[in-house]
Amino acid sequence: MGAASLSIFWWLLPASLGAQPRPNPGLAPGEVIRTVVEALQNRNSPSPNAGIFTAYQFASPANRANTGPYGTFLQLVKLPSFAPLLSGHADSYDLLAVAEDHAEQTVRFHVEGGRVVRFRFVVSRQTSEQTRGLCTGCWMVDAVTPMPAEP
Repeated sequence: MGAASLSIFWWLLPASLGAQPRPNPGLAPGEVIRTVVEALQNRNSPSPNAGIFTAYQFASPANRANTGPYGTFLQLVKLPSFAPLLSGHADSYDLLAVAEDHAEQTVRFHVEGGRVVRFRFVVSRQTSEQTRGLCTGCWMVDAVTPMPAEP
């Protein structure tokens, strides 16, 4: 397939698809976490489940090995235990803890009824062995874990 054919395919893609955030080595770990949180909070913009697909793009190879393909990831994110990620309001981010190529941050979400729900985001900088050359040097999400309720 020649370069002219590729440019035709890019022209056919919706403009909004190209505007969706993607992993790149220039994003710091905190930026990745905020990007994923904001994508999930705006999950149906610019199209249905676009934000969830963005979150999947930031899922590390290890995360994808656990969650499976996008269809399974989509079902997991929509489980009741992860509902605050989609319907709550991310209101505060704890201090980002970075140790070499790993980072963690807890994010608090306000949900209906005034409750606060916390999620721990774990990210790591990917090596070429992990990504087979794709996204090498990118920070990607290894896990998002619901935390116990605050007293």
